[in-house]
Amino acid sequence: MRLSSLLALLRPALPLILGLSLGCSLSLLRVSWIQGEGEDPCVEAVGERGGPQNPDSRAWLDQSDEDFKPRIVPYYRDPNKPYKKVLRTRYIQTELGSRERLLVAVLTSRATLSTLAVAVNRTVAHHFPRLLYFTGQRGARAPAGMQVVSHGDERPAWLMSETLRHLHTHFGADYDWFFIMQDDTYVQAPRLAALAGHLSINQDLYLGRAEEFIGAGEQARYCHGGFGYLLSRSLLLRLRPHLDGCRGDILSARPDEWLGRCLIDSLGVGCVSQHQGQQYRSFELAKNRDPEKEGSSAFLSAFAVHPVSEGTLMYRLHKRFSALELERAYSEIEQLQAQIRNLTVLTPEGEAGLTGPGSL
Repeated sequence: MRLSSLLALLRPALPLILGLSLGCSLSLLRVSWIQGEGEDPCVEAVGERGGPQNPDSRAWLDQSDEDFKPRIVPYYRDPNKPYKKVLRTRYIQTELGSRERLLVAVLTSRATLSTLAVAVNRTVAHHFPRLLYFTGQRGARAPAGMQVVSHGDERPAWLMSETLRHLHTHFGADYDWFFIMQDDTYVQAPRLAALAGHLSINQDLYLGRAEEFIGAGEQARYCHGGFGYLLSRSLLLRLRPHLDGCRGDILSARPDEWLGRCLIDSLGVGCVSQHQGQQYRSFELAKNRDPEKEGSSAFLSAFAVHPVSEGTLMYRLHKRFSALELERAYSEIEQLQAQIRNLTVLTPEGEAGLTGPGSL
């Protein structure tokens, strides 16, 4: 009775017990077969590659390890050949050939360097990678925190020519776009940087507020310097060889007109106000106009405002546009919060799962 009851209990586990027994038996047989061969297949493979095998492969490997000696090849430099030292760049960005997006050049003068130029620096300098000030005053003393380049000649054509030459020589390989403006211009820096980011760099572009030359055809246009203008790097590289000729042949009392004439006569490139769907928008500020009361669409969407007669007006314009940007940021935040609320309906927790300040 006891045996039959024990078999009845073990009957469901009999297949498992038989399987384990069979597996252990096969494993033991395999181990005995491997040990019976007497040689390590890995050692045999090494012996076949290294040459003829010794009777004892392991002893041969140990002996080859002891006999191995590294060969030291001394450095030899031919004294008859010139030695060229390899120079590594300071920044990996230079070695990779990548460039910054935008450089801003401000044309200033002896009378406005310490007033309007300082106001420009305080309002937009922190938005651009590099901001330079160019003046014809010889030995001009730079205000604190400003990089001033003095050319020593205040003639308009000379000032513009030397400014372009300086940009080409020192920064032509480092920047994709060059924005040239006057110190009586207020620039909405974030919009200008976004505009430069949307334009293709592989083209000759002269972008700004297009104006017609007096007595010239409709195709001959220059960019008004009071509202600033963008020059592409490729256009600056092409223009550089023609600067000396333009300075001797073209007479103009305004640097922006001189540049426009030079580009048209030497390269056939005129100013455009729109390119690749991007419109350069500017606003001409009327005299004694209060920026706080200005609400036209042309003003609200402008990249540049001109003319700015004094530093306090520059700061008021900056306050006005900063408030507009802040309102736009709050509006975008509210739209994102509304989208999040709409999406919470699809979540298991619903609106109860909202987290964050004030639960949106």
